[in-house]
Formats: sequence, structure tokens, C-alpha cells
Amino acid sequence: MTPSEAQRARALDLLSRGDMAGGIAGLEGYLAGAPDDAGAWRALGAACSAAGRWAEAARALARAVDLDGGEVEARLAYARALVRLGRLDDAAAELRQGAAIEPPDPRVLRELGIVLYDERLHDEAARWLARACEAAPEDGRAAFALGLAHEARRDIASAIAAYREAVRRAPAFADARLTLADALASIGEHEQALRELEALLARERSHERAARNREVLQRALAEMRARRLLGKTERELAQSALVVEAQLRRRETLAPPVAAEGGAARRIVRYTAPLLELRVTLDASGGPGGGAIEALHLALTDPDRAARAEDDVFNVTVIGEDGRQAPVSYATGASLTFLREAIGCPMTQASALYASLLQGSPSVDWGGATLRFASVPGAAGKPGGERHGVLVSRRG
Repeated sequence: MTPSEAQRARALDLLSRGDMAGGIAGLEGYLAGAPDDAGAWRALGAACSAAGRWAEAARALARAVDLDGGEVEARLAYARALVRLGRLDDAAAELRQGAAIEPPDPRVLRELGIVLYDERLHDEAARWLARACEAAPEDGRAAFALGLAHEARRDIASAIAAYREAVRRAPAFADARLTLADALASIGEHEQALRELEALLARERSHERAARNREVLQRALAEMRARRLLGKTERELAQSALVVEAQLRRRETLAPPVAAEGGAARRIVRYTAPLLELRVTLDASGGPGGGAIEALHLALTDPDRAARAEDDVFNVTVIGEDGRQAPVSYATGASLTFLREAIGCPMTQASALYASLLQGSPSVDWGGATLRFASVPGAAGKPGGERHGVLVSRRG
């Protein structure tokens, strides 16, 4: 062994025994005389990284990459050092070059997606993270990061699917279950969210955040069940703000009880006010006056007038982008009050769901209910009286 090789070996031995300062100094001395040893530069970069000396680590690893650009470990370590230094654009560029090395390393794909997520390039992040999930079918963290990217893209359905996959891949990954529970709760699926928290607490009984979230969700679920009209009867409907404030009056049953093959009988009752018509589909098996509400359809009988009139009935306000409260039209006030009471959600949630429908979503699922715009035929004996409005129905 030459003196130079012995110096290298001594430095690596010091590092293996935890003497970071001695090992780093030894490698720096060795590299002064052997500047083309890519492996030694990589070892120096790793040692500096372990010591938290990120600027020095980046310089050493940059040299290692220059000498051997096809070595994935060096490029990956260099990108990590760049991230620590806040140089996200440079880290992404290094990882893109690393991803071009065949076959692509799943770690490079995942970390590139994470860096792009941190740069708020969420669509591109999702594409790379999807590749990482395919390349490493058991990597729960890649699936979790993909869920975060989808959620940032406001694609909550894809986010939930990715979080579920992360939990499947890594059942003990607490953050994945917590985030899945949060996402489920955000769309009103409180029961499913509680199941995820219970599963987490079964593994980690002392997990404080999971226990706290469970208590909050249990209260929210109880309140939602108490408020929502779906599943209740006409007695609760008669006491609702929608009926009381708008002074809706019960009219005729539009159709006699009819049972689909193997299903329960249904009947439809109509309620009206000067600008509104509410149709209530009931499970008629409970007999006259009984039965649970299966669906609710609210229509504006004069949409133009309702849109022009200020809401002085429901007293609904919305928060504008400037943070100020603003009054709404009668049409919006009635629609938001209807959604809030039909599914038992807060007004802010009703506003978000209504906005989603107005922006073109064909339907929205929330809390075991489906919301969509729909048309219903006119009342008996009134051809051409089709009503267009919001339909809320129980899912499943």
C-alpha cells in the first residue's frame, strides 16, 4: 500500500469509528494529492453531510458527480445537500439528470417529486411521484408524497386513493393514516376517518394527535347526524330553517307510493314558497306521514328574480377574498341554507360544495350524500313545468 493509499484508509477508518473531524481532515489531506478519486470525494461529502456541514458537503459531492456522473449515489447525495442549502432549483436539475440514468432509481424519482412539490410545481411533482410508486411498489412514503401532491392540486379523490395506498404499503406509517383521516373528514366521510384513527390507535395507543382528532371527529359526526335532514322525517323538515324562514308550505304528494322491484316504496311531497319549490322523496314504507327522507330537490321558480333579490330571509353572508363579509342574493342564500341543512354541514362547507357544482363538477360526494344539479318534471297536470335545481340524495 502506498503512503497515499494508507492515508485514505486511515481517514475512512476514523470515519467508521465515529471520528468525523479526524476522518474529514484525513480525506481532505488525501484529496489534495489525489483530486481525481471520485469515491473519496463521495466519502468526504457523506461525512460532511453527517456532520451537518452542508456547504462543504455540496462542494465535495459536486466534485464526485463531475468525476463520475453516472453514479446515482453521488448525485442523490449532492441533491440532498443542495436541498439543505435551500437551492431547490439546482437540486431538481441534479435529480432530473439522475432520473435519466437507466434503470431509474426509485429514490431519485421520489425525491425529485418531493423537491418539485416544495417548489409548488404540484402537477409535475405528481407525475414524478406516480413514476416512483410504480418503480417501488412497496414504498409507502412515495405514495404518501403523491397524495400530498394531489391534495395540493385540489384533486382530493386521487389524494385519498394515494393515502390509502400508502397505508396499505406501510401500515405502521402514522402520518399516512393521520393525513388520510384528515382528507376523509374534509369531504364529510367522518365514519371512514374515525376508522383510520381507530386503526392507528390500535397500533399506537398513546398517539396524542390521533386521540385528539378522534374526539373532535366524534363530536363533529354526532353534530352532523343531529343536523342533517337526509334520513330524518317530515317532522324535522318542518322545523328546519329552510322551511321556517322561507315559509314553505306543504302541497300535494306528486306520486303514489311505488316500490321498485325488491325495494321500498317511495313517495314525493312538494313544498312551495313564492320563489322556491322543494321536493322531498320519502321512504313510504312507514305509512302516511312517516318514512325517512331519501332525497331533497330545491328549485328556484323564478331564477332571475331570485338572483337579483338580496337575501333578507336566510341572512347568509360570505367571506370575500379581501376578508370582508358580503351579503348574497336570495338564490344563493336559499341554496346554501338548503345544502347546509340537507347534509348537516357548516355553512363554509356548503359554500365550497356549491361552488364546486357551479364550476362544472357533474356531482360531488360528501358525508354519505351526493350533490348535483338535476331537473324534475312539473307538478301533476302542468306539462312543461320542469324544474331545474340542486338535488341531494343519500349515497348507497
